Amino acid sequence: MALSGRMDAESAPQFDEQCNICIAEGLEVLVADLGELTYVSSMGLRSFVAAAKALREKGGELRLCRLRGLVKQVFEITGLIRSFSVYESPDAAVLGGQ
Repeated sequence: MALSGRMDAESAPQFDEQCNICIAEGLEVLVADLGELTYVSSMGLRSFVAAAKALREKGGELRLCRLRGLVKQVFEITGLIRSFSVYESPDAAVLGGQ
């Protein structure tokens, strides 16, 4: 799923809903392309953490790709970057680094 613009209290519920739909459909690995995301708030971070937790409980994983600029800095400063598999491209994320 490609995200763009801002991930905040207004947009995070849409991401949560889409992730929940995908998980309910049985998907175990989700790839979030953050290349066009320009801002992430604490609410946005919470959504990423919640999706990752829900996927882990099902034996899956949330993979992030194309972390850039301010969004990458937020993940690094909070230490959350260590909680995710991060890839340079969507293709690499889909393959899982293989």
